[in-house]
Amino acid sequence: MNGKSAPRRRQGSLGPRGDTADPRRRAWKAAMEANAILLARFDEDFREQAGIDNRTYDALLHVFEAGPSGIRMTDLAHEVVLTKAGLTSLIDRLEERSLLQRVPDPADRRSFRITLTEEGTRVFGAAARIHVAGIRDRVGRHLSDEEAQTVIEVFERIKAANLDPS
Repeated sequence: MNGKSAPRRRQGSLGPRGDTADPRRRAWKAAMEANAILLARFDEDFREQAGIDNRTYDALLHVFEAGPSGIRMTDLAHEVVLTKAGLTSLIDRLEERSLLQRVPDPADRRSFRITLTEEGTRVFGAAARIHVAGIRDRVGRHLSDEEAQTVIEVFERIKAANLDPS
């Protein structure tokens, strides 16, 4: 010993590997890791069993949920968290595959709404079954109903606190 004490780290500060004693950081890290793993597994399932990826499933889901009248491009961009250019590229690809179609918006002739095609409805139905089974097998069987409700409440609170006010 040279008589010098090791420097003390402040409570809650992050060292080279992070502060593993901070339960909030560990919760964030566990959520991010679980999310990454689940997204990768769902992507594999969708690709192997339905011929689509996560981004396509997400877009098809939001269009399906909008109902027969479809969804405006700007609303879909917000839902799938894409720029206008990114969404246009995605919609172009999905139109080429005959999964989605642009239809004139009766409320605004300058705009389009996005609707599912017959093929899009078929592919979405198959992918939705994969998604439901994946949620059941990869998530549901590891949580009680009470734990699931707690997870919902926690993430809804975090989401609400961090929403962009614009």
